[in-house]
Amino acid sequence: MFRPKSKTVIAASAICCAFLVPTIVAGQTYQYPQYNVQPAMQTYQQPGAFQQQYQQPQYQQPQYQQPQYQQHQQFQQHQQFQQYQQPGVINQYPQQQQQNLIQHWSTKLTPKNNRHDFGAVPSYSKQEHIFEFTNPFEQTIFLTGIRTSCGCTKPKILTEKVEPGETGKILAAFDTKSHKGDRRANVSVTVRKDQPHPEFGEFQVEVRGSIRQDVVLNPGTISFGDVSPGESVVRSVKVLYAGSPNWQITDIKSTNPNIVVERNELQRNPASRRVDYELIVKLATEQPLGVFKDQLTILTNDNKNQQMTVNIEGNKKPIVQVSPVQLGIVSKGTEVKKRLIVHGARPFAIQSIKVGDRRIKFNPADGKKTLHILSYTLDTSEIGQVSSEIEIETDDPNQSQASVRFDAQIVPATFAENEK
Repeated sequence: MFRPKSKTVIAASAICCAFLVPTIVAGQTYQYPQYNVQPAMQTYQQPGAFQQQYQQPQYQQPQYQQPQYQQHQQFQQHQQFQQYQQPGVINQYPQQQQQNLIQHWSTKLTPKNNRHDFGAVPSYSKQEHIFEFTNPFEQTIFLTGIRTSCGCTKPKILTEKVEPGETGKILAAFDTKSHKGDRRANVSVTVRKDQPHPEFGEFQVEVRGSIRQDVVLNPGTISFGDVSPGESVVRSVKVLYAGSPNWQITDIKSTNPNIVVERNELQRNPASRRVDYELIVKLATEQPLGVFKDQLTILTNDNKNQQMTVNIEGNKKPIVQVSPVQLGIVSKGTEVKKRLIVHGARPFAIQSIKVGDRRIKFNPADGKKTLHILSYTLDTSEIGQVSSEIEIETDDPNQSQASVRFDAQIVPATFAENEK
């Protein structure tokens, strides 16, 4: 017949269990001094304790020197380091251990310029910065995740896959619409490499800036969009200020000599303490072809915030465009007949085609149109590299010439078959 234990036995068991299974709180001492029990974390917070444990003779055996044990130890160290990156906790981690953990392979991906200061910027202005880094390893690096410590910054991965020696890019956009005042954010990027085995890591970049509450930019950026050669483009932006009625813009400087700015004062109202300006921004016809991103620095008589920046962007596209020719490997004796497409923003005529290699021959073009399809042949009777610059002369007054690169490699037929 079953008989329950006495209340004394049950109570003793409960007390015993309570001591055996205490509530674990990281960084705190158990409330049972008679047992002298300390959490594992507190033990490892003693300088050198982590290294001392693994310097014991039993850990110096050859089997513990295998790569899998070393990699596991590195992974544990990386996890512990991430745990101590919480605000106010990193300084509790011994300095020597911090230095050991920072040497994790992923920190080699940290950009040389891993900090960017936007400075003082107007509200509603577009503020972006691209961080670039080079993959120094012999393995492909994958960017698997990104996060920020502050909602004032919206990060984005621009290159998810970075081959050895190539450049990776991360975009950090400052939110000047929803946030104001001094802001700072750490952007953490999670990376992975799969060779010789999957490994994860992380590196960080930092952005900061001061978003002014008293100045609003409308629109938030100066965008010229696509610009054709010879085209003169003008954009305007308003600077709206609320504060001292004596506030004024004293000067405006541009990082691009082909961008000229004029300022016009629209209103100065002492009652509402409003001062408004309009900036007239002109792009000179001498602007080179290609994408451009520049800045205006607005100087004011405000002693606390004497300057602020405004971004400018655009793309000067050629009227006549043609893509490079890359035929790759071609077997000797192969008949090559191809077409080269040349197109423009408006009708144009091709007056001549100059080629630096006699093996490349173009048929003459005729007519004035926006799209020209040029037929050409390549003589493959000789083995060797074919590299030449093709110059196309047009009758367009703003772009009289367009050039394109031509590359091919002529090899013996048997070699080309093996390559396939």
